[in-house]
Amino acid sequence: MKTRLHTADVLTFTLTGAEPQRALTLAALHDIRLFHIRALPSGVQAQIAGVDWPRLQALLGDDRWTVKLLRCRGPGGFLEQLALRPGLPLGAAWAFLVTLLLSRFVWTIDFEPLDADAQASLRQLLAGQDICEGTLLTKDALAQVQALALQQSDRFGWISLNFTGGRLFVESTEAEHQTIEAPPTQTALYAAAAGEVTAIEAESGFCAVTVGQQVQAGDLLVDVQRLDRKGNPVLQGASGRVLARVEKSYSAAQPYYPTQLTLTGRSAAAESWQLLGRELYRTEASADYTGTTEIDYLPLHIGRVTLPGVIQRTTTWETAATPCHYSESTAQALALRACRAHLYREFPDAIIEAERRSIDPGEDAAACTVTYIFCANIAEKP
Repeated sequence: MKTRLHTADVLTFTLTGAEPQRALTLAALHDIRLFHIRALPSGVQAQIAGVDWPRLQALLGDDRWTVKLLRCRGPGGFLEQLALRPGLPLGAAWAFLVTLLLSRFVWTIDFEPLDADAQASLRQLLAGQDICEGTLLTKDALAQVQALALQQSDRFGWISLNFTGGRLFVESTEAEHQTIEAPPTQTALYAAAAGEVTAIEAESGFCAVTVGQQVQAGDLLVDVQRLDRKGNPVLQGASGRVLARVEKSYSAAQPYYPTQLTLTGRSAAAESWQLLGRELYRTEASADYTGTTEIDYLPLHIGRVTLPGVIQRTTTWETAATPCHYSESTAQALALRACRAHLYREFPDAIIEAERRSIDPGEDAAACTVTYIFCANIAEKP
């Protein structure tokens, strides 16, 4: 028996020989505590703490008494078995260290509360910060990635990344956008187009025109200063709207035989197999196409077992310039739509009252000029 392994055990033994009571007295004199002492026909039976067993053996080790160990109760037997098989504790320690290390890698990313569109957006955000299955994460890196992901996306108002046991939990909420008007600046408002003023909605500043007045492009509409009764200038930022009835023409042309980029239906994909943040295997695309590229991140599995890795698949969908043909009526309609789109880009709040069209069905393209009469805000800062 390896005594050191049985220090915490309770040992039961028998003591035989001449005058066993003298042996018990001798043990007491040497502060060796015996308990549960029971007389036997040839001696005594008692129990002793494992830590005192070596001292008892040394004290009663002469020829007068015989000390025989009957049984042990405690962890010593288990420790003795482990001592005979050192590979077991070493293997357990190694398995613990490996498990501890692997738990710091991302095995899976849980987007469960989010819809498919939000999951794809967040997956791209995380991939932009080099976060995917197989990435080694720390608390500092996780906090930094969470802040950067929130800064780089205006879709999400809140993003939470919680990493535990190799699993990254991702939660988010949609952003709620609010329009905050900037304070008026010390810049006057001028007319963006010629027209007749129909309404003045100045929030601050000093009006320089009146309703019904005709103005030209570039005329002053709302000033930022005026003189008081003593002739001193009074400053006030200019803001607001000046509505006017405007007549303005726009022109556009639409070719009959334009070319457009269209998908050919052919695609090629390249894959990168990554495990624990390192690339294990790569396949190149079967063809070098130019067009629309899409990157997908697929968790790595062996059967139903999830691994701390990912397959990064880059798919390129080929596009080519394809000639198309528009009929004369279609080309004219597209040219008219382009004229109206130009109007709304320049005056988003325009309300069209009337329009005059001039269409020239040329040989190569349909050209049109549309004169609109509309009401819109013409106030702008230079």
